[in-house]
Amino acid sequence: MLSRPVVAAWTKQTLTDHFFKEAKKQGYVSRAAFKLIEIQKKHKVIKPGGKVLDLGCVPGAWLQVACQQLGPRDRGGLVLGVDIQEVSIPPKFCDDRVSVLQADARLLTPEVLQAYTTDGFDTVLSDMLHFTSGVNDVELSLELAGTAMNVATGHYYDLYGEAFEQQVGLFAAGTAMNVATGHYYDLYGEAFEQQLGFKHSGFLRPGGNLVMKVYEGSGTQEFTKLMQQYFTKVVRLRVEASRSMSREFYAIGLGRKAAKKK
Repeated sequence: MLSRPVVAAWTKQTLTDHFFKEAKKQGYVSRAAFKLIEIQKKHKVIKPGGKVLDLGCVPGAWLQVACQQLGPRDRGGLVLGVDIQEVSIPPKFCDDRVSVLQADARLLTPEVLQAYTTDGFDTVLSDMLHFTSGVNDVELSLELAGTAMNVATGHYYDLYGEAFEQQVGLFAAGTAMNVATGHYYDLYGEAFEQQLGFKHSGFLRPGGNLVMKVYEGSGTQEFTKLMQQYFTKVVRLRVEASRSMSREFYAIGLGRKAAKKK
């Protein structure tokens, strides 16, 4: 547990933070809005009239920015926000093109998403984050990025091949530790059977873009290298709105390659 002086210092820093004050001034629900604004400015990950899936959308700042980037209402498009926590749509900057769903990203099946769009998404965003403690933060961020990557591309099956399908019934997924201990089922419970175990090619359209929060550390270079199998261009971006002491960066996949048949 953090000490009172540490909490007080963090609170003071937040209240005097430029991006915090600017978000409040402009009507964004959090400073995270400026992270996506910078990403969009540099890489145009959201196209006018596009379809956007926002994973880990609470408190809703990325919903606001994504809806703004769709352009005028008559351009069409949609934004679907998903979060394991209770979700509400911010009233400012969001119109009726924004929907939210309280759900675990690992449980997103075609049946669930087809209620919102039958032909996939142009952009998948993930600002998902475990509550951080300084212990295993990198591993936890890669776990969530892996979930987002799987939602976008179905890459878990590509990683584990036939073993992925065969071991689902044994609550395993092909890694050495899981084969030995079955720890994926311990970690994910029913989610492992229902989502990690079904085969799909992802819900991101060919040519689409993927944005994921990742913490710098062991395994991140390998993860971004893996992304190159699925995207024509992969970039790493540390945004100005990230706190100075944070190790976070955004792994961005631009131009999804045509999905392989599975």
